[in-house]
Amino acid sequence: MQSRGDILTLPRVQLDFLDTLLEPDSRKSTISETGVVIGQSRLPLECVRNKRAKRYIIRLLPELVLRVTIPRGGSRKEALRFVSENYAWVEKQFLSLRLQGSILPDDTSQADGTVLFRGRRILIRSLTTDQSLASFRDQLAAISTEAGPGLIDSAKNILRCQAKVELVETTFRLAKRHGFAPGRVSIRNQKTRWGSCSSSGAISLNWRLLQVPAFVRDYVILHELVHLDHLDHSTRFWERLAKVCPNHKAAEAWLKLRGNNIC
Repeated sequence: MQSRGDILTLPRVQLDFLDTLLEPDSRKSTISETGVVIGQSRLPLECVRNKRAKRYIIRLLPELVLRVTIPRGGSRKEALRFVSENYAWVEKQFLSLRLQGSILPDDTSQADGTVLFRGRRILIRSLTTDQSLASFRDQLAAISTEAGPGLIDSAKNILRCQAKVELVETTFRLAKRHGFAPGRVSIRNQKTRWGSCSSSGAISLNWRLLQVPAFVRDYVILHELVHLDHLDHSTRFWERLAKVCPNHKAAEAWLKLRGNNIC
């Protein structure tokens, strides 16, 4: 077996310490055409065909979506079998991501000229090479490379500007995918909320959602979109949210553990 990071490309992996959890009969009940269940969590399954691929490939994306690449001549049925045979590897990767998500960020590293961006603390100068921030490269490049509070504040102001573009686009993309029709979407600097939805259908989001992982960002946005249909937190609300965001519990756990450390 060969693997690289969160990618699996060859047939099978054995994890002795998980053998008791991975009996063949139990695997069948946890894998379907739409997702893979691991414990209390469900990973959506996304199958994509690639004519240039020579083998089946499994990859667990950061947003906790399991993507399976089907090679030329392959089938979805065979892809599911491949996932079933490598369930142990999938679980290992999932637990690894969950463990990473439970580690609190080291806020003292801010003094070294870093900023939290999409769930990772990176050097501010690294932002200048990020394609998604191309429109802000000149501003970022103009920031002094010397570390200090002013450097951090300048970088966060630029990220806040980017959030006004990226978070709005993401909101309408998710709304279209799941059949919601939001009104105005605004980006604010809330101190205690990640987002809100008014009775008129206006959604407000915290710009700091640009600093959390994509699956957490999407959860907060979908949470507010579901409020368009259910303004309360009734049973119907949570049932609807679970359908559009199967990993909402994982996102809630991330926010509970790390949300208060983002400033």
